[in-house]
Amino acid sequence: MRPTLTLLASLFASFSLPTLGDTFSTAVGFDYSSGDYGTDTTSEIWYVPVVGKYETGPMTYKVTVPWLRITNPEVGPDGDPLPGGCRDVESGLGDTVGSASYALLDGSESGVFVDLIGKVKFPTADEDQCLGTGETDYTAQVDVAKAFGPVTGFATLGWKKYGDPPDSDFDDPVFASLGFATPIAARTTAGASYDWRQKVVSTGSQIQELTLFVTHKLSQQWKVQLYAVKGFSDASPDAEGGMLVFHSF
Repeated sequence: MRPTLTLLASLFASFSLPTLGDTFSTAVGFDYSSGDYGTDTTSEIWYVPVVGKYETGPMTYKVTVPWLRITNPEVGPDGDPLPGGCRDVESGLGDTVGSASYALLDGSESGVFVDLIGKVKFPTADEDQCLGTGETDYTAQVDVAKAFGPVTGFATLGWKKYGDPPDSDFDDPVFASLGFATPIAARTTAGASYDWRQKVVSTGSQIQELTLFVTHKLSQQWKVQLYAVKGFSDASPDAEGGMLVFHSF
């Protein structure tokens, strides 16, 4: 999953005051993207994640298990090159991602929220089907948010350590995001973010994309988020959109 989707999926859940007790929540969604990624063919990716999240004190633990369907595989869901020799259409279990975050600042005094996050991508996807690289990846990032009146600004800075598939030598890129969110109606928030990532291979491109999103709280337990993405580089999709539904217990 690219930094954009990771940020949006956790934005309104991560930057909050500490809970009085342990809480558990889930999310399910779908994401569709399409692009040629600098090639002569168009690749389409359906990404369907199921997310479980457990919060206790300043700690948050999360596991994401996705299902994928890729047409004309050229890259994976995070814009990385995939092995060749795949069929026109591949589908199946994607890579599982586990993460742990620590709320370094909870906003209770300064109004600034800071989360320290570590992630591991486990190679549960079949690389022979072009659903993943078959390697374990590691990510470290810092998420920051601060309210300026009704507008909340947020930013991410991170670094990813890739496992190298056979005959590959991926660079380990820095990535960053910058955006804002603001209420537009009762229980509804909208915003935008711009995401960037260094290229992963010397012949590749940086990720550059703009995301627009709307989040609506249906009830105390339920909320839904819609988003659309426009890519501006060969490592980003030409167009992307999706939805996430969250439920808290």
